[in-house]
Amino acid sequence: MVLHDVSAVGKGSMPRILNDRHVDQLLPPAAALTDVRTAFELLAAGEAQDEPRRRTGAGTVTLNVMSAIVPKLDAIAVKSYPVVRSGTNRGSVITLVLYSVETGAVRGVLQADLLGRRRTSAASALATQAMARTDSSTVCLLGTGFQAPAQIAALVEVMPRVRTVLVVGRNVDRAAAVAAGLREAYPWLHIESGDRPERAVPRADVVITATGATEPLFDGALLRPGTHVNAVGSNHAQRRELDSTTLRRANCVAVDSAAVARLECGDLLANGLDPRMAVEFADIVVGATRGRENEDDITVFESHGLAVQDLVCAMRVVGAAAEAELGSVVYLGGEPDAGEGAVVHQHDSEQGQRRNA
Repeated sequence: MVLHDVSAVGKGSMPRILNDRHVDQLLPPAAALTDVRTAFELLAAGEAQDEPRRRTGAGTVTLNVMSAIVPKLDAIAVKSYPVVRSGTNRGSVITLVLYSVETGAVRGVLQADLLGRRRTSAASALATQAMARTDSSTVCLLGTGFQAPAQIAALVEVMPRVRTVLVVGRNVDRAAAVAAGLREAYPWLHIESGDRPERAVPRADVVITATGATEPLFDGALLRPGTHVNAVGSNHAQRRELDSTTLRRANCVAVDSAAVARLECGDLLANGLDPRMAVEFADIVVGATRGRENEDDITVFESHGLAVQDLVCAMRVVGAAAEAELGSVVYLGGEPDAGEGAVVHQHDSEQGQRRNA
């Protein structure tokens, strides 16, 4: 278990403000893997309190809020983001606020879009490492959105025998574009693209679903024995990417959190299945249960995303940013060094220059 010391960060409510550029620099995929594993270990040990996502709606807007507390890390995380469904092309902004358990001071404020992608893909990669066959070499990636490339970036960190990725999307041009980006990033991989799940799924050792689908993406009868499935896209009780055939064929179904699954695992709930059929992935991480018994087992990991994963990743980013003097530091209370609400200083991570705001 890796813990991050940010005891000197944010004292006196002078938090560091960080954006996706800083996250990209300070939380590479390999680091996210370490941090997400730590998050599961904390859950297994009973040392973290994770609060499932809560949704509040008004008109066409839904506010999503999720949080976690880890006293061992002296950390509280609150992540929030609005979803706007009116006729606008403005995307939601995801923010995470990191607090101290001991003092209540704000330690950091992060743009959490990229952080969320990195921790989600890290969870999938850890599940694949623990639940897939070790000789898995072909991956079917269903989805062409922002999460899709991140899934492969994390997976290649832990599955060295992967050689082929089959990108499948409803739009062949978008699937081809994702495939082209993956070829450029991972020239040693053979990448194909298309729009026919029925052609790709039977070839795969690992299937990843990362979409906004409301109905199943493929017939579970297409899965060959020994396949592992990561279901990433559904975090709503009425949405499902997998059909009941997939889940009934599975020898092991793992969820990132039983409490979250009871609220929003659409793959189970919308298929009329009891979330209690699933095991918690944290128990697999610490060896309390096994994710795979036999080579022919079909296994499924249901990923919904946990605030405790965000918390541990954010601790790394805020601590590393303080050491490197990246981001902006804002006074929010305590001993007034620069006037209430003032930006104390700001750092340019590209030019390494400090300037007063």
